[in-house]
Amino acid sequence: MQTLSLGFPCLYDFPVWDKIVVEREWSRKMDEKEFSHKPVLVDEVLEALGCHFFDSKTYLDCTVGLGGHTEAILNATSPHGRVIGIDRDEEVLQLARQHLSAYSGRLTLKKAAFSELLQIAKELHISHVDGILFDLGVSSYHLDHPERGFSFQKSGPLDMRMDRQQEETAADWISGHSCEELIKLIETCGEDRWARKIASAIIRYRNEKGAITRTDELEQIIWRAVPLKARYGSIHPATRTFQALRMAVNQEMEQIEAGLDAAISLLAVGGRLAVISFHSIEDRCVKQTFKKWAFLSEDVNAGYGRFAPLFKKVVIAKEEEVLENPRARSAKLRVLERVA
Repeated sequence: MQTLSLGFPCLYDFPVWDKIVVEREWSRKMDEKEFSHKPVLVDEVLEALGCHFFDSKTYLDCTVGLGGHTEAILNATSPHGRVIGIDRDEEVLQLARQHLSAYSGRLTLKKAAFSELLQIAKELHISHVDGILFDLGVSSYHLDHPERGFSFQKSGPLDMRMDRQQEETAADWISGHSCEELIKLIETCGEDRWARKIASAIIRYRNEKGAITRTDELEQIIWRAVPLKARYGSIHPATRTFQALRMAVNQEMEQIEAGLDAAISLLAVGGRLAVISFHSIEDRCVKQTFKKWAFLSEDVNAGYGRFAPLFKKVVIAKEEEVLENPRARSAKLRVLERVA
């Protein structure tokens, strides 16, 4: 029997068989498929936003990323449609500017978080827009660059900041919170049944070895913390903890809530707000926000306008798209329309 040591104290060492090595590599490859990125639900988004040739409408893409959805909207509304795109990451925006340079006359890109939507609209002297898109989650650029620290597929600093001007990194966050705070985070934002085991392992390692500063370092801790049977599921056991930590570092839920409320207030009559989410926590927030605004709009004296869901059911990707792009499998699209 062979023993593999990865630099942890002896109590962390465990026996390794060839089968375990092969299965762990298979689990990694499964996650690599998830990390490959193409914009999802493009046709559905264009239909939801009501994009048509020769429209002179203004659209707001709140998650430009590398520009996939933005380019589709610009093409579908050629030659007059205009898009205002925002992103928290200046590096990503620079790449988007290069990729979308041919549309510069109809495209405005701004560095901003969701909570700054109203500020951006004010700066651009825009009171209402005709369509708004949020494509929530993490971008392919972040996952593909190990130095950004979002993925455990390759070794990199435990960073995870979408805005690199922000001071607190994931390493800072995980070093400054208690076991109970870690448990709560992994349970609520990761929905991981092994949250207590993972948090305890993180604290134990932190106490014995010091600060956790690398992505692969955290991945190894999580891998060893979960039971053997939990290591070979459809996703890597570190996936949910990395998601939860990323959400905490970037205050994603707070930003989503603030961004959705701001976006709804910017919709013109007939305008539509389309939101793509990738996990139940995001989707639950979107669903509840849409319900709230539909309820508030029933009071015609409140001055909110009137809102209603565009589709009765959540929109998901067609089978053909899922086969071509596995990331689309978990995508859910909800659309709210301002009807008056």
